Amino acid sequence: MLFDYIVMSCCSRFKDGRSISAVYHLLKGKRSIQTVQDSHLYQLNRFYGIYPMLQKQDFDKHIHKLADGNLLALYNDNTAKTTARGENWLHEHQEHVPINYFNGMDYYQKAPVFLERLLLLIQTMTNSRKNNFHFIPVIDKSVATNWVKKQYQQLYQNQAVFLNQLHEELYQLLKNYSDMEANIFVDSLTGYNHYGMSRFQIAELYGLNQLDIPLIKTAIIHRMLTIISRNTAVYPLFTRFLQDLPQEAGITNSAGKTKGLLNKQYSAEEIAEMRHLKLNTIYDHMVEIALYDENFPLETYVTADEQKEILAAAKKISSFKLKAIKQEVSEAISYFQIRLVLAVEKIS
Repeated sequence: MLFDYIVMSCCSRFKDGRSISAVYHLLKGKRSIQTVQDSHLYQLNRFYGIYPMLQKQDFDKHIHKLADGNLLALYNDNTAKTTARGENWLHEHQEHVPINYFNGMDYYQKAPVFLERLLLLIQTMTNSRKNNFHFIPVIDKSVATNWVKKQYQQLYQNQAVFLNQLHEELYQLLKNYSDMEANIFVDSLTGYNHYGMSRFQIAELYGLNQLDIPLIKTAIIHRMLTIISRNTAVYPLFTRFLQDLPQEAGITNSAGKTKGLLNKQYSAEEIAEMRHLKLNTIYDHMVEIALYDENFPLETYVTADEQKEILAAAKKISSFKLKAIKQEVSEAISYFQIRLVLAVEKIS
C-alpha cells in the first residue's frame, strides 16, 4: 500500500505535467536538473531518492496494475494521472501511511550509510562478545567497514556497556513507531548466530507487498535520523552514527564551475565559449544553481514585470508545463527565463 500511495501522490501532484518516468526518476534520486527541479517545484522533496534500488520493470508493472484498478489513467503510455477513484483512495488512506517519516532530499545519501554502519556494528559487537570472529559481514563496503573498525577499537574494552546502552537507546527510539514498524526493523537486524530477514521473508511474515518493504525500512531510518539529530543528549550512542555522514550533493561539479565564472561577471554566452559547451548546457547549469542558491540574482536575467507575468501564467493554467506557460506569456520571454523563475520561486 505504501508504494501505491507514494506513486499515486506523485502522479496527483504532477497531474499531466510530467511523464510517468518522472516519478520513477524522482524515487530513484536521479541527479538531473529536471528531476531535482520537479522535486522542489511540486513539493515532492520528501520522496526524492527514497527507492534507489527500484527496478524499472517492477515500476512499470505496478503502474499498469494501478491503471487496471482504475486508480490511475494512462495517456499515450507515458503519462499517468490519478482518477477520481484514485483521489478518493488517497484521501481514505492518508492517515495510514508514514509519509511524514520521509525526508528524501536531506537523507537520501545519509540514510543508507547510517543503516550500513548500524547493521555492521551490531553484528560485529554481538559476535565479538561471544568470541566469534568468523562471521560473514552483512555489509561489505569499505566506507562502512572502515568506520566500524574505528568504532570497534574504541569500544572493544567496554562491549557489554556498549551493547546495553545500544539496546536501551534503540528501545526508546522504537517507541516512536507502530508495533509492526518496530518489529520489521528488529527482524532486519543481524546478530550472533542470527541473520536478519530478507525483504521477501518480511513481506511473507507480515502479509505485505514486497515493493513496500524497502520503503518501510527507509521511512523508519529517515524518522530515526530526525529523532536522533533533534535529541542528541537523549541518544548519545546513536549520535556517533551521525558523524561524518555524506552531505546533500547540491549542485554538480560542472554547474559549480559555471557558478564560479558567473560570480566573476562572465555572461552565459561567454561561459559557453570558454568551456566549449552549448549555451543550453550553461542555461541548465544556471537553473540548477538557482534551485540551491537563495541569493541567485534572478533580476539580472528576468525583470520584475516578467517574473510577475510568468507566475501569473502558471497560476492561471494551474500547470508548470513550460510549453503551456510559454503560450500564455509575451513572446519575448524565453523558456530559459520561465525555468529560472520556477526554480527560484519553487512555487506549488
